Amino acid sequence: MKTFPRFLSRQTGRFFSPERLFKINTPCFLPFYHVVSNEKLPHILNYPYRNVQEFENELDFFLKHFEPVSLEELVSGECRQKKPFHLSFDDGLRECLDVVAPLLLKKGIPATFFINTAFTDNKELFHKYKASLILSELRQKPDSTVEDFLKKAKLPAEKLLTATILQTGTLNHAANLMDLDFKAFLEKQKPYLTSSQIKELTRAGFTIGAHSHNHPEFYTLAEEEQMQEVKASMAFLQKITTQPIKTFAFPYTDWGVPAKVLKTIQEENICDITFGTAGIKNDTFSFHFQRYPAEQPGNFVQNLKGEFVYYKLRKWVGKATVKH
Repeated sequence: MKTFPRFLSRQTGRFFSPERLFKINTPCFLPFYHVVSNEKLPHILNYPYRNVQEFENELDFFLKHFEPVSLEELVSGECRQKKPFHLSFDDGLRECLDVVAPLLLKKGIPATFFINTAFTDNKELFHKYKASLILSELRQKPDSTVEDFLKKAKLPAEKLLTATILQTGTLNHAANLMDLDFKAFLEKQKPYLTSSQIKELTRAGFTIGAHSHNHPEFYTLAEEEQMQEVKASMAFLQKITTQPIKTFAFPYTDWGVPAKVLKTIQEENICDITFGTAGIKNDTFSFHFQRYPAEQPGNFVQNLKGEFVYYKLRKWVGKATVKH
């Protein structure tokens, strides 16, 4: 997400109340998170996740200014007369069941959980989480052998969190050098939801969507590979849970996803609704929605107010719609 224009928008937003800003006619507000925890999670250094109290405060803020709607209402358009929001969570982490779901049920907030099929049942580990574990270990026990290897591989320790899926081999080799066993971590910590836990969430009334197979940066994939990621993860999802709404959220962002891919998804009826992460914006495809990344550093309210200002400014100059 572009930082400087949003910085200016946040500064402008300080002069307006939330009530005034949120009256702006915008697309449905779609905040998304990954995890909520009071624990220090060594595998998650790549975004600033919320603790339970912070998350509850943000939920109460949403409820004060917006009306929660289900994914079904969003798809049908029944929520157009409201000031709606729909909450979602990416990556299928265990805390979605243990921590997040009870809070949402208590407050009556529907949500969608997007899972990566390669990680379900703790079969594999996301490359960003591999990078986080390596970095966590290096911060506790500096290792010149590992650090020298990473520098030669053009992925120095200070840039570990920028690793893409194309650098998974480098991450795996670095872990081997420091006797860091990703498989043992998965077996002991079980960071991901299991198939049975996913079904438990559906029985509780939540919707489940696909988030690709192994969370690649889509801009690194050819069109055929992008389609395979979508189709394979959607097919897996339909095997473990029956959902009335077929939904997919592109990992990271939909930047690099050509219009042809979205047209194929629509024409072949692979999904009813899909999501990007460009913030509060319109989209050229009516079934494709843009979400707002809520896990950002800084003041939550000021960030959100700034996003609404940013949308208004872009709309004035005719750039509030994402084109593919």
